[in-house]
Formats: sequence, C-alpha cells, structure tokens
Amino acid sequence: MNKILVTTDFSEVSENAVKYAIELANSFSASLVLLHVNQIPISNNEFGIIAYDIHTMKEESMKSLKEFSEKIKKQNPQISEVQCYSEIGNPSDVILGFTKNKNIDLLVMGNNGHGSNLKKNLIGSTSVSVSKEIEIPLIIVPPNVKYKKIKNLAYASDYDEDIEKSTSIIKVRNLNKIFNSILNVLHIIPENHLLNEEESYVDNYVETKLATSDHKTYIITENKVSEGIINFINNYEIDMIIVEPKKHSLFHALFHASVTNDLAFLSPVPILTIHSN
Repeated sequence: MNKILVTTDFSEVSENAVKYAIELANSFSASLVLLHVNQIPISNNEFGIIAYDIHTMKEESMKSLKEFSEKIKKQNPQISEVQCYSEIGNPSDVILGFTKNKNIDLLVMGNNGHGSNLKKNLIGSTSVSVSKEIEIPLIIVPPNVKYKKIKNLAYASDYDEDIEKSTSIIKVRNLNKIFNSILNVLHIIPENHLLNEEESYVDNYVETKLATSDHKTYIITENKVSEGIINFINNYEIDMIIVEPKKHSLFHALFHASVTNDLAFLSPVPILTIHSN
C-alpha cells in the first residue's frame, strides 16, 4: 500500500478521516494525498443568480491544504510524502477520476450523515455514492472513531453463485494479510432458512480459499443483514468491517446496495468496501 488518498472539506468529520488516514500512512510508510473538491454553488435565491470565483475558491483551498500538509509532515516523519490537490466539480465524479489518474491504492473518507435518520441523509452522501463505483478499496470512517490497529477484521460474505469468477475472496485474504489481523467471515441467512446445495458449495469454496488465513466463520440468522452485522460488530470487538456493495440482489433480496447504505450511517467501526474484478 504505497499511496493513500483522503478527501477533506475542512469539516470536523473530514478532519477525523484525515487523522485516520495519517495513522494508516504511518503504519505502512505510505505517501498521503489530500484532496479538496470545490463544488460550484447551486443557486437558490429568488433571482436565480449567485456569484462565485473559481480561481479564488481553488486558491484559498489550496492554501489551507498546503498549511495542513506542512503540519502533517512535521509531526509524522514516517510518511514518505504529502501531496495536495484542489479540484472543481461534482465530488463523486472528481474523486472517482482522481483515484484512477493518480494511481491511488486506498481511499479514506468521512460520512456527514452518520448516526442520523438514514432516509433523510441518504441523498447527498458522497462516501456512499463513491463506494458503489470505485475500483480500489475505500474506508468510510464514522465521526469520532479513532484509528487503532486492526486486530479483528470482519467480512460480510454473501452466497454468490458466481463466486469462482470473483476476486473478492482473494482481495479479502490479501487485506487480512496486510493488516495482520484475525478474519471473521459472516454468512447471514434469514430465519428458518436451511442452506441449499449451491449455498453449501459457496461456503466450502470460501473456506478452501481462506485455508491459510487466520480466520473464523459464523452463520448468523437475521432477516435484516445490516442489523446482523452491527450486532456482531458490537459483540465481538470488531475493528473494521469489509463489505462489497451490490447493485442488485444476489441472495434472497438480502445483499444489495442498501446494506452498505445502512452500515455507512450506523456502523460503529470503519467500513472497508471492495469490488470484485
């Protein structure tokens, strides 16, 4: 893990995410990239007119970023490099393009809507939007959650019939190795559901692929996946949860994008999202 990107809008939530990213960069002796995206204001006054200066917006945010980066470098000599970028545009689009063009290995973001009513905050959450499209791992850091060594890592695994074509298990295995943690694999099934032949095959396949990894496997009975995951996190001292956002249902309408949405707003620990190739 050589280059870690963290986005900031200079709010308390993003400042906490930056602190988390700094600790990660320290742990891996990685370089750190700070990105601020300046959104063009949307007019909402009675005349439909609003004044803004793109050059000034970028100039002021870049000044703040550089001051911040100098402070980071002084306090964290283990970090090999701190880069700063100030861009203009839609945050989700800019961030996604940036991760591809700058060869980023990991993205870290905060979530402004965490802990409040899901439906009221779902629209406009940049971290959730990015999680559904990004190709590299993304860590969503809840407000006030401080960095600590990842000792217990959980992975919410679904019964995907195409699992042999997926790279998800390989990515999870590699991430567990990077963090040098114990991996807890969660299979969540509805109440009164018995595993069929296909699901049992997937279960055995996962176990085979993780045979050399330090891991434990749990089958949890819960009709709502996000509730099952959060209860497990609270009861088993989990430090981070890995999920793979889905755009469609793969198992009894349980695993789909709303699971990531729920966790992004309610999880007490950072969420690491991945996508199979």
